[in-house]
Amino acid sequence: MIIHAGGMIGNGVAGPAGPQGPSGITSVRRKSEVAFTGLSLVIPTTATNLINLIKALPHTGSFTPFFNTTTNKFAVFNNNSTVTFKINITGSWTGAAATRSMTVDFPGTIGNTLIASRDAAVTTDIVSLPTFFSVDAGGNLATNGSDITIKSNGATFTATSIILIAEQMIPTT
Repeated sequence: MIIHAGGMIGNGVAGPAGPQGPSGITSVRRKSEVAFTGLSLVIPTTATNLINLIKALPHTGSFTPFFNTTTNKFAVFNNNSTVTFKINITGSWTGAAATRSMTVDFPGTIGNTLIASRDAAVTTDIVSLPTFFSVDAGGNLATNGSDITIKSNGATFTATSIILIAEQMIPTT
């Protein structure tokens, strides 16, 4: 132990650790949110490119940066981070098919097929399909993007509204 004129300094018990300091890496959230209302849009029973199907419809919000209306692809930032994705579709199936579901697929990615089943007793259907993508910098999704296909199973679906959202945290430096 060292004794100093103002008191003892030395091998005492350490106090509690302070909060973690900043890492020096800052990030910003990038987001696309597009809403379509007042629709009478038929979603077919064959896989159809979603962006191509909706890009010319009146909407609020912005397709950019995640929904490329030139290539009709889902495009993410080339960064090791997670992208969250969600689509909500409100409407109804035609006919009396007992087995009805909606499939949203991302060809060229591994295991990203979303399916929501609905009971025939439900007359106004709200299909909500959320997921996330673990993006690898330099990977296929980050460099090539992916189509987003949509297909109604059991019968055609008439959408009255659609909300499409994607977001990703990316470094600012």
